[in-house]
Amino acid sequence: MSDQSNYRSLAAIMFADMVGYTKLMQEDESKAKLLRDRQRNVVDKTIATHNGKVMQYYGDGTLSMFSSAIKAVEAAREIQDQLQRDPKVPLRIGIHIGDVVHDSEGVFGDAVNVAARVQSLSVPGGVMISGKVFEEIRNHPGIKVEAFGEHDLKNVFNPISIFALANEGLSVPEQSYIQGITGSHKNSVAVLPFANFSPNPENEYFSDGITEEIINALVKLDGLQVPSRTSVFAYKNTNKDIREIGKELNVATVLEGSVRQSGNKIRVTAQLINTDDGFHIWSENYDGEMKDIFKVQDEISQKIAEKLEQNFEFNATRVFYEASTDSVVAYNHYLQGLYYWNKRTPEAVLKAIECYQKAIRKCKTYTKAYSGLANCYSFLGVIGHLKGKVAFTKAEKFAVKALELNDFRGGSFVSLGFVDLFYKWDFDSAEANFRKAITMEPNNEEARLALATYYRIIGDVDRMYHHTKAAIKIAPVSLPALLQHAHSLMITEKHKKALDLFDRILELDPLFRPALEGIALVHVFEKKYDKAIRAVKKYLDLIDLDYKDGTQLGYIAALKGNIKLAEENLKILQKREESNPDLNLCLDYAVIYAALGKTDIAFDYLNKAVDEKLGSVLLIKTIFPFDMLKSDVRYGQLLERMGLNP
Repeated sequence: MSDQSNYRSLAAIMFADMVGYTKLMQEDESKAKLLRDRQRNVVDKTIATHNGKVMQYYGDGTLSMFSSAIKAVEAAREIQDQLQRDPKVPLRIGIHIGDVVHDSEGVFGDAVNVAARVQSLSVPGGVMISGKVFEEIRNHPGIKVEAFGEHDLKNVFNPISIFALANEGLSVPEQSYIQGITGSHKNSVAVLPFANFSPNPENEYFSDGITEEIINALVKLDGLQVPSRTSVFAYKNTNKDIREIGKELNVATVLEGSVRQSGNKIRVTAQLINTDDGFHIWSENYDGEMKDIFKVQDEISQKIAEKLEQNFEFNATRVFYEASTDSVVAYNHYLQGLYYWNKRTPEAVLKAIECYQKAIRKCKTYTKAYSGLANCYSFLGVIGHLKGKVAFTKAEKFAVKALELNDFRGGSFVSLGFVDLFYKWDFDSAEANFRKAITMEPNNEEARLALATYYRIIGDVDRMYHHTKAAIKIAPVSLPALLQHAHSLMITEKHKKALDLFDRILELDPLFRPALEGIALVHVFEKKYDKAIRAVKKYLDLIDLDYKDGTQLGYIAALKGNIKLAEENLKILQKREESNPDLNLCLDYAVIYAALGKTDIAFDYLNKAVDEKLGSVLLIKTIFPFDMLKSDVRYGQLLERMGLNP
C-alpha cells in the first residue's frame, strides 16, 4: 500500500554547501558558525524571494527545490553575489532538473543525486548546472555559460553535460579541474579537418579524406576517446580557439594540420595540441609521394599514440592505419566519393556514385567503396530520387559484396540493414543488422541513428529519442545526429526545444537545408503559416534546380484554404516528374491532396507509394500531415500492407 503523503513532481534541485567548513570548525569554531549562519540567512531569504523552498539542511549546506530552472539559476546568482561580500562565504552551488519524490521528511530521487554530483564539480563562488538546466535557460537574456562537455559522475548511470554560469562576479573552474575530479575523457583526441594547402582548391576532398582516415585509425585504440567525423567537421574553416573547441568536444588534445599536394608530391603537416593551455605537444612534417600516403597516415596515427601512451594501455608500435586498397588511384577516387557523400544532397550523392564506381574499377576488392555505393543507392531510394526497385536492388548487391570482402565493418551492416528496412520491409532483420553494427562499433553514431529510424518507423518514439540522444553523446556537433534528435523532439511535440535545436544546426552550418525544412514543419504544426513560408523560401533558395517549388508551399497553401495556389504547386510537381522520370513524388502529392481534403486521391498516392516500395512511406506514422487520415479505415489497411502494426 503506497504512502499517500508521498508525491512526485518535476523540479529544479539546488545543492549548496560551504567549502572547508569542517576544517574551519577545527581551527575557528566561532568563525565557522558565523559564516554558516550568514550563509543560511542569505540562502533562506533569496530562495523564498524566487519562489523556491529549502527542503533540507545539511550542517554546512542546503537542498532547495524550485518549480522552474530559471528561478533556481537567478536565485543562485543572487546568493553568490551576496556571499562574495565581506565576510565572504566560500559557497559552491549545483543545479539539476528532473523527477523527484518529496514528503514531509524531505525530497528524494535520481535528480537529487545528480544535483549533488553537479555541485561537487563547482568551486567557491561558482554555480554549475546540468545540461537539462542549460536547455531550459539557454535563450534567457543576461545569462552567460561556459560548456564543459559530458562527464561520468559517481553513482549516475548516464554521462551528464556540465555547464558553469559565467556572469561577471561568478567563479568558473578550469577544464582541467573538472577532468581531474571526474577523470572523464582525459584520454581523448579530436582530429580537426586538415586544411587544403594545395594549389588546386578542388583538392579539398583529399585533405578531408586524410582527416577521416586518421580518425578511423585512432578509433580502433581501446580506451581512446575520438570524436566522430561529423562532430569535428563542424569546425571546418573555423577561427575558434583550440581551448574553446576542447571544451565543446570535451577532449584533452586536438590534432590539426594541412595537406599540400602537387602532382605526385605530397606534404602533410600535423600538430598535437593540449586543449587546456593551447600549447603544442608535438608537430612534424611528412614529405613524400602519393604512393606513400598510406604509410604517412599510419606514421601520424602512431606518433599520436607514442605521445599519449603514458595515458593509455595499448601497444604504440602496432600498425594503426590499415588501407583497404593498395591502389593510390582507387583511394583518390574513394576520397572524392566520400567528399560528395558527406554533403547528403541528391546531386552530390550522384557524383559520389560515379567516384566510388571509378574506385572499384581500379580495385575490385575495395570494401569501403562498395559500402559507399550501398549507402548512396539507399539514400536515393529512401528520398524518392530513384525508383525503389532499382535503388535498393543495387544497394543490397553492394552491401553484400562489402560484407563478403570484410565482415568486421559496422558500416556494411548498417547498409544492409537499410536495405532490409526500406526495401524488403523486413523489420526484424533490419533491427538485427543495426544492433550488430552497434555491437561491433559502439561509437558509430550512424548505426545509432539507423536504429532510431527503425524505432521511428514502428512507432516507438521513446526509443527513437533514446538512440538519437545516444548519437549526440557520441557526436555532439554531428549535423545528422542533431537533425534526427530535433525530429524526435518535434514528433513528441516538444516544439520549442526542436526549434532551438534546428537553430543550433543552422549556427553550425547555415546552408544545411534539412534544418530549414524542419523549422517550417514545426511552424506549420503550430499554424504559424507566415513563418513556415519564410523558412521554406530560405530552403528553396539553396536549391539550384528547375521546378523546385511544389510540396511545402502547396501543402501550406492547402491548409490556408488557398486552393488555387495549392493546385499551381501540384502542376509544379508534375513538371518535376516529367523532367526526371526517376523521381517518385507519391508522398509529395499525397501530402497536398490530404491537406485539400481530397482523401481518396491522397490514399491512391499512398498506396502507389507502397506498390513502388518508396522507402520514406514507412515513416507515415510520424509524418504529421497524414494525421488527418488516421481516422479513416484505409489508414489501418495501409499500415497492414507494409507490415506495420496499426
